[in-house]
Amino acid sequence: MKPEGPIVRLKNGNFKLELADDHRRLLTQLIEQLRDSLTTTTDDANLRRLFPVAYNNDPKKDAEYQRLMRDELLESRLSAIDVTVKMLAQDAEITAEEIDAFSRSINSLRLVLGTSLDIAESDYQHDDENEDEEEDEGHDLRQEALHRRLGQGVGEADEHALLVELPVVLEDVVDRKSTRLNSSH
Repeated sequence: MKPEGPIVRLKNGNFKLELADDHRRLLTQLIEQLRDSLTTTTDDANLRRLFPVAYNNDPKKDAEYQRLMRDELLESRLSAIDVTVKMLAQDAEITAEEIDAFSRSINSLRLVLGTSLDIAESDYQHDDENEDEEEDEGHDLRQEALHRRLGQGVGEADEHALLVELPVVLEDVVDRKSTRLNSSH
């Protein structure tokens, strides 16, 4: 049976991440940018989904929750990012714990990207008939597709399903960066 994505389970119970070097570099760059944003400020509007509101109807309770939990959430996210960056830097076997950290980092990246693109959960139903209309309105369909692909598998029993299309997503981003560099010269 051929693996469905870049994560391959080995006979010894560990895993292998099979990503091209340019994909590893790009993903590392994006994850490090996320870390920079988190360590610079947690008040950035694009980071709001990483620190969810616990009490919608009670600002006092929510402020107390944020006071008590925000540092713990931040530390958890930064720890996952550290593991992810180390994991991407080497081509070695990885553990289930490292895959978990990688998945959490990818999900954090997806949430920030979705927020910056102003994508709501209701926006996941994409109507192909409106595609030309959306392009005319200046929407960046590739970024929205990236967000959707990064979100696949989140919350499902198979946490690794999130990574199945990762090479396709990264190839699209690499192609896009190359196109921008070539058109600017």
